Amino acid sequence: MSSILLRLEECGLELKQAQIIVDLASNPPSKASEVGKRIGLSRMDAYNSLRKLQEQGLVRATLDKPMRFAGKTISEVFKLLIHKQKLDLQRMEEHLEVLTTGPAVAIMSVESHVNEATFSVIKDRHQIMATFESLLAEAESNVWLLFGRWGILHFLRVGGKKVLDDALERGVEIKIVACVDKKTVRFFDELSPLIEIRHHEQLSLQGGFIDDEYGIQFVYSEDNPTGRGKEDTALLIESPEFLKAQKELLQIQWDAASAYSVARARIIDGEMTEPLQYSLGEGSFYAKLRDSLANDLSGGPGTKKSTLEMRKSGLKIIPQDNPESQALSMLGIDVGDLLQSVGNRIGRELALKLNDIDDDNEFWNRLAKKWKGLGMGELIITDAGNPKITVRNGNACGGKPEENGIFCLLDEGIISGIMQERHGVEVISNQRVCTDCSNQDCYYEIECSIEEKA
Repeated sequence: MSSILLRLEECGLELKQAQIIVDLASNPPSKASEVGKRIGLSRMDAYNSLRKLQEQGLVRATLDKPMRFAGKTISEVFKLLIHKQKLDLQRMEEHLEVLTTGPAVAIMSVESHVNEATFSVIKDRHQIMATFESLLAEAESNVWLLFGRWGILHFLRVGGKKVLDDALERGVEIKIVACVDKKTVRFFDELSPLIEIRHHEQLSLQGGFIDDEYGIQFVYSEDNPTGRGKEDTALLIESPEFLKAQKELLQIQWDAASAYSVARARIIDGEMTEPLQYSLGEGSFYAKLRDSLANDLSGGPGTKKSTLEMRKSGLKIIPQDNPESQALSMLGIDVGDLLQSVGNRIGRELALKLNDIDDDNEFWNRLAKKWKGLGMGELIITDAGNPKITVRNGNACGGKPEENGIFCLLDEGIISGIMQERHGVEVISNQRVCTDCSNQDCYYEIECSIEEKA
């Protein structure tokens, strides 16, 4: 029913007129008061709307007193509306032909020379998208499109895909920055692979820029994705200076966005496929290598030590020197930092795979089972909302905390990644204690002091 009403409105009828069409199609001839009562209109409002529909041939009236109104089938109504639109279009084309071939041609061909920026206000989503479509149909070199959460749905609904495909055939470069989610990803999948798409989590803008000459920018868009968009409002912009500034801002958004394939993998498969971002240190590698050799790799000035606090039988463990780790450290590669970065990435992906679970307790219980299944030990959680995490029998060091205690940082990074993805927080400080309760059992604890991200 709502779909029929929406489509009748898009054909030019008011909502109450569309409601009357649908009501009369399924009821016998009725008085205006009866129609109004069924659809929630006053008798006078229903009567006036019925008379307008009668004038358009969409409703018939009986000769009875009081007058009763009879409807047509909805299919007949659509056929009549289509016929009327064709006649109107034919008349407009005839008027244009007469004016451009007759005495008025001199006036018809006069161009307005405007050197300053111009802005036009367009209302109603249907009109906005029609303007959008006409500009894209004339695009010659490049098109940038911005789609907030539901923008792609509105765009494709009015035939946007064909316009984009035609533009691609003309050699137009098309880029899209969008906020993609699980409900809209299938619509992006329908687009040509020649269109470069990037995902930006915070993007709320909607609009587009064509050939650095025209821009359409929504200033209001209805939140409801299935709404009619009658109150949607956009600006049509012709201003080289404004468009240049907007394009610079758009480039910043583009650079901050992630590739569509990466966003799709995260949304559909719960996988993180973007490259690991890691800094290898600053300065000259040659100078670092020279200095490290001069000071000997076994512990000269500048050698980094692990910050991991390890205890065994209550006594602090002093890690043995690790020449390989020290050599990398001398070159600006902090192995502990690298392991934490890798672990963070793994943790975020683990949390992604369980992002359909809303309850925190259930989430951590499921994660504990997965953790154990991966051979990473026993995960014990205290207070799922702000957890204190104990990992028992993790065995990250392979039973050699003196030499390999740094590998506990990998597990710590995993937990940090889980917290970041699940709770949207960063671990800003933690305490790690690696201990040995018996000859077989080892564990470490992480107490997270967390701060919500801005």
